[in-house]
Amino acid sequence: MKKINLDIVRFLASLLIIAIHISPFDQISSEFDFFFTRILCRIAVPLFLMITGYFLLDKGLKDINILKSYSKKILKIYILCIIIYLPINIYAHSYENMNVVTFLKDILINGTFYHLWYFPALILGLWITYFLIKKLGSKSIIIISLLYIIGLFGDSYYGLVEMNNFTNYLYNGLFKIFDYTRNGIFYVPIFIYLGYLIKIKKKEYKYTLIYIISLFIGMTLEGFLLHNLNFQRHDSMYIFLIPLMYFLFNYLINHCKGKNKRLRNIATEIYIFHPLIIVIVRFISDLINLENIIVNNHLLFYIIVSISSIILAITIEKVRGIFIVNERVPKQIK
Repeated sequence: MKKINLDIVRFLASLLIIAIHISPFDQISSEFDFFFTRILCRIAVPLFLMITGYFLLDKGLKDINILKSYSKKILKIYILCIIIYLPINIYAHSYENMNVVTFLKDILINGTFYHLWYFPALILGLWITYFLIKKLGSKSIIIISLLYIIGLFGDSYYGLVEMNNFTNYLYNGLFKIFDYTRNGIFYVPIFIYLGYLIKIKKKEYKYTLIYIISLFIGMTLEGFLLHNLNFQRHDSMYIFLIPLMYFLFNYLINHCKGKNKRLRNIATEIYIFHPLIIVIVRFISDLINLENIIVNNHLLFYIIVSISSIILAITIEKVRGIFIVNERVPKQIK
């Protein structure tokens, strides 16, 4: 089988994330849209996290400066994102009635815009995983799994929590600290760890595709069952998601070859800027009285936002390339 570039997978995952925020098939079939956006697309963020765990954590455990440098890089991106989305938040009156506690919650855990939770979660989850492995070694998986289980009951299995007064009280307390358990404490560490585990084990399994298909069917049934029972407070965390991502990522690593830094950057930029594109497309559609045709047609809206996000990301990369070339020229002249 011909090997593909892992950065192509990243790029496709970024398009899946756009779908989560638009629900492109909702008007065609709500059941299919739930399957596509709340089950299939939920592999996208774990994929990003496992890539980080695979390529970074093993090196970081040997040299902490690598983790420090990476964290600074992500922090700079996050600060830039906060600035980019500041005008939209001001326009939407997001900062009305905000106090110090809610401000810190948004900055440190929730993110200041709905997709920006990922950046503080990535930094926090990465360091939690690092310290647990440093202190406990392979036994750290026990604590990391426990964190995911706690998060699971605040996410897709929340309906079970509500059945008991004590657990309901505990989780209501947790949700005063953060909006979702899909965060850097409960959600991120296990995927970082799984990426790292695949890196150090270097094991390729037989029948991996059969495992992937079987586990994905299991997650689909799990998702629809929880959805129909009205258990889900959110829908990012499933039991079947863990083994599915392990075998899926293992398969990808063993069947992907080469890298494309520009495509990797484009995937990141699509993630960062697609909510901005959503706002712009909505605004322009309303301005030219085409909201009914564009925005209210979710599939068309998704296609336009996706294409526009790709064009913007490619443009940013081209501009960046020009600046990099201009920076190098004087050095060559010298």
